[in-house]
Amino acid sequence: MISERFSVAGHSAEIVSICDLRIGGCLGCMACRTAGRCVQDDDMEILISRIRSSDMLVILSPIYFGAETGQTKILLDRFTSAFSGERPLGKVRVSSVLLTCADKDGASKYDAALRRILFEMRCLKVDGPDGGCIIGALSPDTVKDSPDVKDYIDGLLAQL
Repeated sequence: MISERFSVAGHSAEIVSICDLRIGGCLGCMACRTAGRCVQDDDMEILISRIRSSDMLVILSPIYFGAETGQTKILLDRFTSAFSGERPLGKVRVSSVLLTCADKDGASKYDAALRRILFEMRCLKVDGPDGGCIIGALSPDTVKDSPDVKDYIDGLLAQL
């Protein structure tokens, strides 16, 4: 549904499921500071390269036990190796975070998780991070058909 919304608006979108990638947790060794890239031989460098050639980065994650998934947290931690130069994520000019949860009051209950991730996006010096969004009362099988998700994506498209 998300890539279809971008296509209708004349843009292309690549949906990447980080669960399908081999991304190890950050080792905290900071070797990337001198080497200019992470020393781990996994899919993260390829993913960072793909992100750097994009106009927009949208991180989507369900809320499990009060926070984003473990895989999403590992992705965010591994952005440490991207911190080189003025614009760590290259030409990305818009970023956003969409969190979904089954709780209808999720937007108020999980606001701290959203604010933390948005702070990390600002640290990556993306010009246009928006305020992100938490959409509650969704189950994994209803996210793709949710009118709220559709409206959220349409709002992002208006920024391009």
